[in-house]
Amino acid sequence: MNAEQARALALGLPGAVEKPHHELTSFRLPGAKGRIFATMTPDGAELRVFIQDDDARDAWIVRELGVVEPLFWGARRCGVKLPLARARSAWVRELLGQAWRELGGVSA
Repeated sequence: MNAEQARALALGLPGAVEKPHHELTSFRLPGAKGRIFATMTPDGAELRVFIQDDDARDAWIVRELGVVEPLFWGARRCGVKLPLARARSAWVRELLGQAWRELGGVSA
């Protein structure tokens, strides 16, 4: 998977928009006060997805050991990160969908 494919999956979610976030690009849900559900590094190599559900996040890390890793904000785990070159589209679609739903995204 590459950055453009990941971007298309993120922006394919209803209401999702892309905006800069410091040195990253972010994918947000404006209806959720513009909260971020994912970010991507400037080089498009790494996707960071904000999964709040501890069990779901841990299941991804165990299931795709060595590819999906925990994402920390300080000492708090706030999601997962994965190198796009090693990611499968189905994983990225699932992860982005879960993060989007956790912010209140609803399919049309």
